[in-house]
Amino acid sequence: MNQELDKEFFRSLVDFDASSRRVRDRIELLASGEDVLRFFVHYASWNGHFANGVSTLASLIGSSRELFREAGFPRAVADRSNYIASFIFDAARDEYDDHINPIRDTHRCMAQAALISMNDFFALDGAVLDEPEPGELQAVNESVLRGYSGQAIASGGPVAGVFAGIGYHLGSELLADREFSLIDEHLRKNRNDLVQHLLRSTVELAGGKHRCYAWVGVHSGQGGGVEADHFNYAVQGVKAAFDYLASDSRELALSALVEGFKAFDKDHERFFKIRA
Repeated sequence: MNQELDKEFFRSLVDFDASSRRVRDRIELLASGEDVLRFFVHYASWNGHFANGVSTLASLIGSSRELFREAGFPRAVADRSNYIASFIFDAARDEYDDHINPIRDTHRCMAQAALISMNDFFALDGAVLDEPEPGELQAVNESVLRGYSGQAIASGGPVAGVFAGIGYHLGSELLADREFSLIDEHLRKNRNDLVQHLLRSTVELAGGKHRCYAWVGVHSGQGGGVEADHFNYAVQGVKAAFDYLASDSRELALSALVEGFKAFDKDHERFFKIRA
């Protein structure tokens, strides 16, 4: 396999400009405070499944000892699956406990703090926070877990499953880095009063105070840009996966990687079409 696995390669797999347009088009439809809150409730729900998906993928890779072996070592000390999985698990570390806040601060808690503070800012009665999720959102959320577990492609065996899951993860990190930045830019330009309120606010939940703009802030390019870091770690992981792939399945692995990446792009499009 001679393909260079870098950001430009992955950007070439999908219409990256189209993915940015669909984000802009969706957030430009947000007229009322209720519209804004409902969009972010849905966005937080979707995002909340990625931590679980990353953990599932790391476990899938780590348990695939027969797939990833370093030549020249006896069997008991040759498998490198946990080493490869460690690059993927880096994303889960942040998702389950952001390192910036000294308290236990999951990205899900960050998102929930933002939703509570938005509800207060718009002086809403909390009804939006209690709405059942629309069927389209439930379907996309379920697809996230299928994508991360290597089910984005129908067949191909363990090699295809693992690499499809890695491809899905790479897609989620690369596209999310841009989408959070676009959302941040839109809010600062069009709803800066909301942004300033969130920046000043904290919400107490799960035993600690959580900053209300941290969820958007740390994910956007203007903040911490954690998605870009996660993407870079995942690229290192997939390169190691190819280096230690024991079977002669590199073309299958590359094909599955690409299909997994494209599967996330399809889910990304599905989410930003939700209007309920």
